[in-house]
Amino acid sequence: MSPYPNELELLNLERLPREVFVRQQHMPARHYFPAHKHRWHQLLYATSGVLIVDVIGERLFIPPENAVWLPCGCQHSVSTEYGAELKSLYIDDKYQQLPTDKSLVLKISPLLKALIIEVSTFDVEYPLLGYEEEVISLMLSTLPRLKRVTEHLPWPTSLELLNMCSQLYQRPGGKQTTLMLAKNLAMSKRTLERRFHRETGMTIQAWSLRLRFLKAIELLTAGHSITNISLDLGYSSPSPFIYMFRNISGMSPGEYIASLANKKAK
Repeated sequence: MSPYPNELELLNLERLPREVFVRQQHMPARHYFPAHKHRWHQLLYATSGVLIVDVIGERLFIPPENAVWLPCGCQHSVSTEYGAELKSLYIDDKYQQLPTDKSLVLKISPLLKALIIEVSTFDVEYPLLGYEEEVISLMLSTLPRLKRVTEHLPWPTSLELLNMCSQLYQRPGGKQTTLMLAKNLAMSKRTLERRFHRETGMTIQAWSLRLRFLKAIELLTAGHSITNISLDLGYSSPSPFIYMFRNISGMSPGEYIASLANKKAK
């Protein structure tokens, strides 16, 4: 169930007109596409804004430097807190150069970004011979060479732990301890820790830290100040927030924003 109130209309397309079909769309703030699946593959990419893509068992945060690969038949929903500019590539299900049984988050290279932008200018029924087909072929052969991103946010499978994580997601700066969370669920702290690790592969503390980091990416990309982000995520001042961000990403929040600006300018 999306926390956002505004549902967007899904693409009504019986079949792809070509091997690759590009859909460009502005996705307003606090809008979402409900859970659905396609009869073709999809590469979902936003040139600006952060996408939140829910697949079974995972919540994927997709900033502008990443894209998500959704193979044919993969059920997913898409939302955004602050708005995004989408470029969705729908690719014929005969394409086999990326996995066809699981979703992936891919790091967008400058070359692929340029190719996606170029392909988005093509007619829907672009010529099957010549320049357009050569660019499409280069783009498709570039996809499997992209670096895969693995820092996802796994979600538990049981309803009670799923509801707990949804509440933590809505209030990433909350001060609830594991003991408090366990009491809310009428179970012991040890039982909660054991079940949570079994369902997600992470401790609650590690999961909460990853959540705060991913929410920080979302807020930084939306233009929020470092001071406000620090407070929103439950830090007493910017210093411990900056330390956390640098420890995980290898750069400060300011350096991260500068890197996004440099990529956008290229």
